[in-house]
Amino acid sequence: MVTMSDAPITLPDGTLTFLPERLNRDPAVLRGLTNDEMWVALIVGAVLGVVLGAPLAVVTVSIATLPTCMFLCMALVLLGGGKLLRRAKRARPETWLYRRLHWQLAVHWGIGTQYLILHSGPWTVRRTRRPARATP
Repeated sequence: MVTMSDAPITLPDGTLTFLPERLNRDPAVLRGLTNDEMWVALIVGAVLGVVLGAPLAVVTVSIATLPTCMFLCMALVLLGGGKLLRRAKRARPETWLYRRLHWQLAVHWGIGTQYLILHSGPWTVRRTRRPARATP
């Protein structure tokens, strides 16, 4: 049963008088990761699995070692990375991760520096003196 307090407030033309806050947020999919973050974690885990599994597959002379290492690395990165990322994102805005990555790329590799202010030093805000007006 819907009560009056549960019904959204609408205008006569049928539009809502408010915008729900969490309407456009990506939902948490797995261990606090959003869909995009989960795919990045899986790709990083797969690449790490190939890097570790290829030499191991040559040494063991078994091609099945490569996909096994890929699967294990993907699971470890997904589960471990989800826990670490959830801890890092706690009490921060939802765009914090992307802004932090953008800042890291700009500071360390010079990528995207034209979009960020990279000044390090004290900032002051003060009034400047106006030139005195001559009275006629």
